[in-house]
Amino acid sequence: MNFQLTFRDRSRYETSDGVVTIAVFLSLGNTRVRCVAQIDTGAAVCLFGRELADDLGIDDVESGHQIYLSTLAGSLPAYGHEVTLQTLDLTIQTTVYFAERYGLERNLLGKFGWLQQVRLGIVDYNEEIYLSAYDDPS
Repeated sequence: MNFQLTFRDRSRYETSDGVVTIAVFLSLGNTRVRCVAQIDTGAAVCLFGRELADDLGIDDVESGHQIYLSTLAGSLPAYGHEVTLQTLDLTIQTTVYFAERYGLERNLLGKFGWLQQVRLGIVDYNEEIYLSAYDDPS
């Protein structure tokens, strides 16, 4: 049995360390910052470094919705804030979480906030990512 999916965007990525990393733009008001994030289908939420919250002008990160994320190294407090998130040509309004402490080693695109809102295809052999909005009619 064959199945077919359609996507609006296709892009190449490089994976030197075995993970899929893509460019991300976060916006809040008139401020826009660029970073890279790893696509992590096992991550519950989108998680970004505290430094990015500062760059966006979020002065009181702790005013956001607090959660505790379980990691191999222990519990990680993070705070949710609504931002505009752009990956490839797809732009969405969503809640992402910023780590309480500075120095987070990687940014993550996870289930809530990103993965549930997209249609995603990855051909790792060719280092290609395919992406559309989940409800895109094409």
